[in-house]
Amino acid sequence: MMLNYQDTDYVHWGYAAHYTRAISIIDQSLRDLKELTQQLPFYRDNTYFVVVPDCGRDINRLQKTPFQHHFNSRSAHEIWALIVGPAVGRGGVDRGRMIEREVQQINVAKTQ
Repeated sequence: MMLNYQDTDYVHWGYAAHYTRAISIIDQSLRDLKELTQQLPFYRDNTYFVVVPDCGRDINRLQKTPFQHHFNSRSAHEIWALIVGPAVGRGGVDRGRMIEREVQQINVAKTQ
């Protein structure tokens, strides 16, 4: 299943509070989804979440509208990934491990 949250793009209207509020809403909905999977036997301890943004964000706080992604800065081209699941931190995947190598976004969820 793939979920696409567009709320953070409201920052293009020029208000940083729209961006931070959207992150809060997304955070709560992901928490709710994780709790739901733990309530359903088929998904309990059998589900991984891979969270990636579609783009990076510029970090220049001097811009009139912060958190943009079209000023061609390095940070606008870099994204992060968060992986949560039963084997994370239990020998399957190192908890807190940061991988410092270039990976194309399409490789996160390859399709056939």
